[in-house]
Amino acid sequence: MTDQIDHIDTVGAASKGGVEFDALIDEFRRMHAALCAAFPDPELTTKLRHEFRRAADQLELTREPMEADRASRRVGLSSRGHPTLVPFAVDYLDERVITATVEFTDEHLGGNGAVHGGMIPLLFDDLLGVFVGEKGQPHSRTAFLNVNYRKITPICTPLRVEGTIDRIEGRKTWVSGRLFHGSEVTADAEALFLRLLPGQP
Repeated sequence: MTDQIDHIDTVGAASKGGVEFDALIDEFRRMHAALCAAFPDPELTTKLRHEFRRAADQLELTREPMEADRASRRVGLSSRGHPTLVPFAVDYLDERVITATVEFTDEHLGGNGAVHGGMIPLLFDDLLGVFVGEKGQPHSRTAFLNVNYRKITPICTPLRVEGTIDRIEGRKTWVSGRLFHGSEVTADAEALFLRLLPGQP
């Protein structure tokens, strides 16, 4: 049985922090991208530094020691809720295949309009990891992830990313992924995820 997934219903609802927290993360990502592309004058730089400090001070007062209680904890097949992850929206999901839409921004820029090379493994690790947890073996960790860079991956362009579960052997789930700009593969990956033993973190 396959599932056609609407972007809005990727997690069935908002992230753990709720719709307002999702909106906060969106604004944080927008700010991050704007900061990476900006050249502010000293007056604005000083003003924003104080505003950022005040925001961090307020958030630190709400810090949750327990990881499971934090608003940024992932819920379902979504990158919502965690500002350092590359946001994607799942388009299709079945027992062996996942496809999603992703768009890198200025916060992911390496140079000359290309995505920073380190951001692409982050995307693959995140997408493939949640896919394995959902359709492969829950409570798995990355054992290895190999990424091949085939072409330049552009920022500010809608891209397609897909993953497949290739085989499962005992605690091991082998997966592969591909990142597309149009019909061209800009990067591909192969990975092994290992299901944790009881008591392993």
